[in-house]
Amino acid sequence: MTGAAARPPSLRDVLCEWGRIGCLGFGGPPTHIRLLRRLCVERRSWLGPGEFEDAIAVCNLLPGPASTQLAIYCAWRVRGRPGALVGGAAFIVPGLVLILALAALFLAGSPPGWVRGAGAGAGGAVAAVAVHAGVSLLTPSWRRRRHTVRWLGYVLAGLVAAATVGPWLVLVLLGCGAVELCARRLLPPGPVPGLAPLPLLTGGAVGAGGLLALGWVALKVGALSYGGGFVIIPLMGADAVERHRSARVHVLPLSRRLPRAPPTGGG
Repeated sequence: MTGAAARPPSLRDVLCEWGRIGCLGFGGPPTHIRLLRRLCVERRSWLGPGEFEDAIAVCNLLPGPASTQLAIYCAWRVRGRPGALVGGAAFIVPGLVLILALAALFLAGSPPGWVRGAGAGAGGAVAAVAVHAGVSLLTPSWRRRRHTVRWLGYVLAGLVAAATVGPWLVLVLLGCGAVELCARRLLPPGPVPGLAPLPLLTGGAVGAGGLLALGWVALKVGALSYGGGFVIIPLMGADAVERHRSARVHVLPLSRRLPRAPPTGGG
C-alpha cells in the first residue's frame, strides 16, 4: 500500500472492482492497463506509480496475456492469494462468457447482419481505444525517465520491433532492459527510471489438426506470445483463419470489442 490514507480492500472490493474492469474493459490490453492504473494508483493509492509500471514491464516479458497477469498481480498485491484468485476470476469470467456466446452464435450457422456489421466496424474503434489508453500511460513513464535520449530510444525500438520482428519482440524488450541496467551501473544516478509502454503487434504460427491441433495452437500461443493480447491475436489468427479455416476473419476484430475476450483477445 502507498500513502497513509490507503485502506486495504476487502475481498468484496476486489470482486466488485476487478469485475467492473472485466465487464467494461473494451479494447484489449491498453484499456485494461489504463483501468487498472486508474483504480490501483490514482483512485485508491493501493500501489505506487513506480511499482505499477515495473509490473507492466515484467508482465510484458512473460508469455501469455499480459493484462490478465497484471490484473492478477495487482489483486495479489492488494489482498494476497485470496485476492489474486477472486480478482483473476472476476476479471476473466465476463469476457469468457461473452466469447463463448459469440462462438456459439457463429457455429450455429450464418451470423446475423448486426454481428457482421459489428465485426466490420470493430477494427477502427479498437484502434482508437488502444491509442488513447497507450498515450495516457506515456506521461507517467516520461516523468520517471532517467535519460531522455535512452527513453526515446526504447520507444523507437519498441515501435520498430513491433512492426518488423514479430515473435522475437521479447528479445528487443530484454535488450532494452539490459541497456538500462548497464547504464545504471556505469552512469551516475539520476531521477527514478521509467519504462515506455510499447505497442505490441506480431505474427506467424503453424499447427496440426483436430483436437490435438487445438491443444497445440493454445499451448504454442500461450508459450510464445510475449507482450500480451496484441501478440496473441496474430499468432492465433495465423492458425485459426489462414491454416485451419476454423474461424472467420471478422470474428477476431469483433472479439476485441468484448471485455477481456480471453480466447482471441489475450491481453
